Amino acid sequence: MSIGEADLRRTGRPRDPACDQAILRATREVFAEEGYAGVSVEGIAARAGVGKATIYRRYSTKAHLVVEAIRDGAAVEDFAPDTGDLRADLLTMMQPLASALRGENAKLLTTFAMERMRNPELAEEFNRSIIGRKREHVRQLVAGAAARGELRPGADVDLIAEALPAFLWHHAVYNLPITDDLLDRVLDLALR
Repeated sequence: MSIGEADLRRTGRPRDPACDQAILRATREVFAEEGYAGVSVEGIAARAGVGKATIYRRYSTKAHLVVEAIRDGAAVEDFAPDTGDLRADLLTMMQPLASALRGENAKLLTTFAMERMRNPELAEEFNRSIIGRKREHVRQLVAGAAARGELRPGADVDLIAEALPAFLWHHAVYNLPITDDLLDRVLDLALR
């Protein structure tokens, strides 16, 4: 590649991390105050002190912007262990979510869960960018355990894979306590 070609490929200056954080923070604030319907690129740009083009260069859709803002704000780690110990792997994957649903971002996360039910494009983006990979990984962990004979014959792989996150979200949405032993109790039930 010649120097001229390299210059043509380089476009603009590098992204400013401060702009990224301002955009994501403004999005979370507007989302918490007004819900998904209240989020607009114009409003976020004004609150973040950036131009609309700055947002459009980073986020392809409003749903993409909101999902990334929630992911950034909740700071839930993406762990995808596969040690061969189903119970330990599921606990490792779900503990960060349980902690987040008990922490300072619990209201933001439950609001997000409710907004996903009302807004198909938000649910689709969340499923595409975040939960789809996790859901498939959990299903593979459970299927692997079933194949190794760790689960009772005929165990419902899909139901077992969905049980732990479903219980966590159920407790969060209905403001039920997410106790330290909740994950173990659900796993005792699901893996019996």
